[in-house]
Amino acid sequence: MVLCGKWEKLSKDIPDASIDLVVADPPFGCTPNAWDKPWGNWGLFMAEMGRLCGDTGQIWVFCRLPWAVELINASKETGWSFVQEVIWEKQNAGGATIRTFRKVHENIWHFKRRNSRTFNLMDIRSKKTTSGDKSVRRRGSSPTQYIGTDDSGYVDDGWRMPRSVIRCRNLHQSHESVGHPTQKPFGVVVPLVLYSSNDGDTILDPCCGSGTTLCVAKALGRGYIGFDADEKWSRISEKRVKETTTASILSFIPKEERPKRLKDMEDTRPIEDTSPRNQ
Repeated sequence: MVLCGKWEKLSKDIPDASIDLVVADPPFGCTPNAWDKPWGNWGLFMAEMGRLCGDTGQIWVFCRLPWAVELINASKETGWSFVQEVIWEKQNAGGATIRTFRKVHENIWHFKRRNSRTFNLMDIRSKKTTSGDKSVRRRGSSPTQYIGTDDSGYVDDGWRMPRSVIRCRNLHQSHESVGHPTQKPFGVVVPLVLYSSNDGDTILDPCCGSGTTLCVAKALGRGYIGFDADEKWSRISEKRVKETTTASILSFIPKEERPKRLKDMEDTRPIEDTSPRNQ
C-alpha cells in the first residue's frame, strides 16, 4: 500500500504495535527539490514510530551530521536503543568541493525497541571473495568472520559474516534508477530488511520516494506500507511496486554481492545477472 501525504497525518490511521520494521530515508536538504527540507522534530517522529512498532520493532534511518545528533537524542527520550551504525560506501562522490574530503558514503543508524529479537545475521552473510578471507578457528578461540557449525565445532562453509561497511555502486547512469535524486540501490536496502524482519512481517517507509524499500519488502515476502508527500513520486512508487518481482530485485544485485538468503533463492530459481556492472 502506497499513500500520498505527510507521515505525521497518515501514520495516525495505523494501529499501535502493527509495524515490525521501519526503514526511513528522510530528506537531508541536499537537493534543490521543493520536498527536500530537513525534518524539524525528531522527537515527534521517533515517538510515533515507537507507537507503531510497540515493544518489538526496529528502525533503520539513513542520516547525516549534524542533524543526526538530534536523532540520537530523540531516540533516547522515546524508548529506542541504539544498536549499530552501517556505512554505505559509494563509487562516486556526491557534490564537488575544494574545501572538504569528497563524500563517498552515507550513514545508516539502527535502533530497536526493548523486546526486539529479530537479528537474522545468518541470512546476510556474503560469499568469501579472496583466498586470504578465511574463516578458521584457532584452538580454543571463536571464529572471526564466518559462522557454520557441525558436531565438532565451527566449520568453514564459505560464507563470511557481514561487515559494517556495505560497498555498493550508487545509481548514477544505472538501469535500476527511476530518476529519483536520492534513490537507494536494492543492494543497500536488501540486507537491512533481511536482517531486521521475517517472512510475513510488515514494513513501513514513511518517506518512500521511489519505493525501493517497498519493492524489497514485496520481493522478500513482507507486507509493506509507504508514505510520500509528493504526488508524482507516490504514483511512481506504487507502479514500481506493482511491477516488482523477486527476480527483478535479484537481477540488479551482482551474484558475488548477493547475501546468503538471496543466494538460496537463486539456487531455487536461477536469475539472470543484469546488475549495472554487467550492462
